Amino acid sequence: MPQVTFLYFGERSGEVEVNTSLLEAARTLGLPLNHDCGGNASCTTCRVEVQAGLDQLSEIDFDEQDLLDREALSEPQHRLACQAKVLGDVIVRVPGGKWEVPS
Repeated sequence: MPQVTFLYFGERSGEVEVNTSLLEAARTLGLPLNHDCGGNASCTTCRVEVQAGLDQLSEIDFDEQDLLDREALSEPQHRLACQAKVLGDVIVRVPGGKWEVPS
């Protein structure tokens, strides 16, 4: 199973099934990643920056790329966690402010 590592004020990693979205992987590892649109690629609140393993994620589709382009996030390392599926080992950095505030 692929290893996913999230970087945000430290590091949290674990194994997930192939084709698990990064959003689902975060949830599995107990990391509450924001996703205002419910994981439907309608916002960019779940955006992450791929630090390693970009080729170990599913290909970016038109809708995801279009949304990232509109937010001026066109660099290949930017992905929406709700859309990027894990195919192999990957390390992603979560920009500040993207974690949900615990209630």
